[in-house]
Amino acid sequence: MLHMRPERLGEALLALAGTEKNRPLLLVYGDCCPQMGALTQQPQVRKVRGVNCCDILLGPDVYRRLRREGVFFFLPEWTARWEEIFRIELGLKEPALAREFMHEMHQRLLYLDTGLAEPPRETLAEIGAFFDMPVEIHPVGLKRLRKEIFSGLQNVAQYD
Repeated sequence: MLHMRPERLGEALLALAGTEKNRPLLLVYGDCCPQMGALTQQPQVRKVRGVNCCDILLGPDVYRRLRREGVFFFLPEWTARWEEIFRIELGLKEPALAREFMHEMHQRLLYLDTGLAEPPRETLAEIGAFFDMPVEIHPVGLKRLRKEIFSGLQNVAQYD
C-alpha cells in the first residue's frame, strides 16, 4: 500500500539505498514517488524503464494507446485489494460516486493477466458491477518485465 502514500514509498526506498551503498541496486518500480529522481542519481542505483507497472508490462506504445482509449488498469495486487483501495483509501464508498469518478476519465477496465495466477473472474465481475463498466482480461505474461529486468541488471552490472 506504499503506492498510495508516495512520500512513504520514497522514504523506504531511500533508506534501502542508504543501507546498500556498497552494492548495486535495481529498482523494479515506475516513477512511483517524488524521490525516484534522487534515487536514480545515486551511483549504485538503477531503475527499470517505465513510468509505472502497466507501462513496464505492456511496453510504452501499447500502454499509451490503451490510455488514450480510456482504459483503467487492474493488476493482480490491486484487484485483490480493490475495495480497500477504492472505498477506503480513495473514499469512493458509494457506487454512484465511484461510477461518476471512473466514467469521467475511463471507458473500460482492463485486468492485466501476468499468467502467474488464474484471473479472479468473480472479483472482476464485482469490480465491473461496482463501477458499471466492462472489465476485460488482457494476457500480458512476463516477457517484457523479464526484458526490462535483464536490461536493468546489465546497467547495474556497470556499477561494479
